[in-house]
Amino acid sequence: MKRLLAFVFVVVVAFGLIAWTSPGLLQSTKLGLDLKGGFEILYEAQPLTEGGTVTKESLKQTAISLEKRANKQGVAEPEVTTEGKNRIRVKIAGVTDEKQVREMLQKPAVLEFRSADGCKSTTDYCKVELVGSDFVEGAAKVEYNELNEPLILIKVKDKSKLAEVSTRLYNKSNPEERRLAIFLDGDMLSDPYVQQPLTEGSATITGQRTPAEAQNLADIINLGALPLKLTEKYTQSVGATLGQKSLEETAIAGGVASVAILLFMLLFYRLPGVVASVCLIVFVWVLLIAFWLMHATLTLPGIAAFVLGIGIAVDTNIITAERIKDEIRNGKSVASALRAGNKNSFRTVIDAHITNIIAAAVLYFIGQGSVKGFAVVQLASIIINILTNLFLTRYLLHLLVKSGRFNKPSYYGVKGDEIRALSVRYKFKNYDFVKASKGFFIFSIVLTVLGIASLSIFGLNYGIDFRSGSSVDISITKAVDKTQLEDFLASEDLGKHTLTVGSERISLRFEKSLTEAQQLKLEDDFKAKFDNNASFEINIVDVDIALEQEKNALYGILVACVGIVIYVAIRFEWRFAVAAVLALAHDAFIVITLFSLFRLEVNLPFIVAILTIIGYSINDTVVIFDRIRENLRFAKIKTDDDLKALVNNSVSQTLTRSINTVMTVAFAAICLFVFGSESIKMFSLAMIFGLVCGAYSSIFIASPIWLAFRRRAKPKKPVKAPSAAH
Repeated sequence: MKRLLAFVFVVVVAFGLIAWTSPGLLQSTKLGLDLKGGFEILYEAQPLTEGGTVTKESLKQTAISLEKRANKQGVAEPEVTTEGKNRIRVKIAGVTDEKQVREMLQKPAVLEFRSADGCKSTTDYCKVELVGSDFVEGAAKVEYNELNEPLILIKVKDKSKLAEVSTRLYNKSNPEERRLAIFLDGDMLSDPYVQQPLTEGSATITGQRTPAEAQNLADIINLGALPLKLTEKYTQSVGATLGQKSLEETAIAGGVASVAILLFMLLFYRLPGVVASVCLIVFVWVLLIAFWLMHATLTLPGIAAFVLGIGIAVDTNIITAERIKDEIRNGKSVASALRAGNKNSFRTVIDAHITNIIAAAVLYFIGQGSVKGFAVVQLASIIINILTNLFLTRYLLHLLVKSGRFNKPSYYGVKGDEIRALSVRYKFKNYDFVKASKGFFIFSIVLTVLGIASLSIFGLNYGIDFRSGSSVDISITKAVDKTQLEDFLASEDLGKHTLTVGSERISLRFEKSLTEAQQLKLEDDFKAKFDNNASFEINIVDVDIALEQEKNALYGILVACVGIVIYVAIRFEWRFAVAAVLALAHDAFIVITLFSLFRLEVNLPFIVAILTIIGYSINDTVVIFDRIRENLRFAKIKTDDDLKALVNNSVSQTLTRSINTVMTVAFAAICLFVFGSESIKMFSLAMIFGLVCGAYSSIFIASPIWLAFRRRAKPKKPVKAPSAAH
């Protein structure tokens, strides 16, 4: 009774904390611009002066300058980050006048040294004495005086100019008129006194309280000496209405997926399903806390990863619950089955999730922007899922079993007539998966040949992420005639394009990158002619970024596959690793084939889906391989038929969990496709294709390939028995 009360206490406390903290967590979650509207720009920085270089310091100070400019415009929480050696990404949500903000951001940083000479007051600083280009590039640096106080050493290009300014100000009778104030973009940073005429072309600035403060000012002066030109390489602009609509649609998809998965677990797994459902709710809550602690920004791909993370969480519970059912069917008591099931499923859970972590980590390192956000959510989901399964799910099941009130096999989804000997207890025991795989091999070969032909003739329907150009998606509130729209686009003179008109959405793809003026004119003219309440999402990708993203995508897929092969080879053996990677390549190629045949758009979310599919596919394969490895430990393999029977038994033993784990994630992907935002439909569709292919290849491709390799291995010579004594 105490353990039952402990179970109730833990659940009540957990749900109480969830109810108490969730409103605050949801309210404090920062939404990305694709969910509340705004724009994102990736700038490439170049020096304005000939022969100059972009330094780490100048890039950092330019980013700080951009953030300050955005703040001066009243923008709430702008996100400005540096990337690589010469790029700055700016994300600004909730902007009312996008044109004004973008024009303001692109201006080079303006550094000025001003005096009050001839001004109305000694604090006016109206006269510009020196500008950034007067200083030697990169010469400003921090040094220390004899008291170990920081000071800044600066150098100018024209000694006579500094000598004239410093001498004139030094000779002022009013000490306050001797100040030479430093301004960046109109903001005063410091106003030091001129303490003597400076005739050598160099000077020191004192008065900085800390070395960090001095270094910051030195960096700013260097930035002014080498102002950077910013060129837009990638832009995304999302209307507030469209962002809100995407948020609502994807939230509905997540809600429907969660309810469907919870009902499935309750109906199929009975008591473990109840515990899994409780832990699933806790998992979502802990994931929200992780978001809050990381100060993460939730984007549309992030929500998609969040929803798929629910499927990941259920996968782990299914693996454990199925293993407990196996042990009960094998004649063990419920308590013994719980111990054995938890122990034997632990290795499978860890192996399956580490392969997912490899794919997600690769996605994080090759990705940028929202892609990186997707990877962060996925990584957090996997780690939190492992922790909740190991500590909460198993603890709650332990309390229920030890209470003595839930020891009937039926509570765990096992019927009385299923508790038989190991050799006859599986539903698919008599099905020859190895023999059937020959037909599926032929089917896969046909699909592969068809894919090669399709890719050779038609290629892939690349989106702007990989071929550069502009995409314009318009959410409309009333019907628009396609013929009239074509005439309208001809009058806008925006070049070659493709047009898709739906009942609620219009998609435009232009081969060239639209300028900021063209984007704003297109939006204004469309609203004036067709629908004043229309909401726009505009993406511009420069050709350099497109080529880089294509290279990173191929590199990422290759690295993920190699990483998984190495891990599987270490944890299993090389035959398993080769079979796994061939199955992965099969799954990825089949999905690519389907996208080529049906002319579906291949964009960056598609690559995200491919890498995610690789993780899920190997997950299912690892479950089967783990059972093969386990059965090998106890099997006596003498003939080829014995080896074939072992593979058939292993697949049969894991078939239910293979199907169920795919179904739960497929629930989530289907809900995202049916109910989610238009922006993630291709991602969701690729996931659905990949999940089906992953289950198919794990059962009918990966295991038979391993069997083929194993058959070629030379059998060990039998050990001769010692002669009997006479």
